[in-house]
Amino acid sequence: MNSTRLWILILTGVTFLAGLGTGIIVTERSHRETDVVSAFGDFERAFSQEFDLDPERQRLLGGLLDHYNLETQEIRDRYAAQNHREMEVDLRRAGLEYRQLTRDRLLPEHKRQEFDLLMASYVENL
Repeated sequence: MNSTRLWILILTGVTFLAGLGTGIIVTERSHRETDVVSAFGDFERAFSQEFDLDPERQRLLGGLLDHYNLETQEIRDRYAAQNHREMEVDLRRAGLEYRQLTRDRLLPEHKRQEFDLLMASYVENL
């Protein structure tokens, strides 16, 4: 076998393997895209079936439901942030109250100054 034929066979084999790999990747991606389910997948299917929506209207319904999901999530996140700030105030109040109870009621009087120094260094490190 001469070297030209060998190089043609090698090039053909490499091209085949590259095409095979590309085909597998493209097929995998297309399967992943079709497997994506909206947050309201069951509702979307039932609604489309109940009202006999054509494919274009099904696509529009999917877009509407996706936007609705995003907007409601943003609203939830906004209120969670507000509640978190309110919660932080209550947690700080409770922390100070229990720190004071620990200092004044739990510790003997001769250990309170050590506790105060420890708490001061803890607050500085925050």
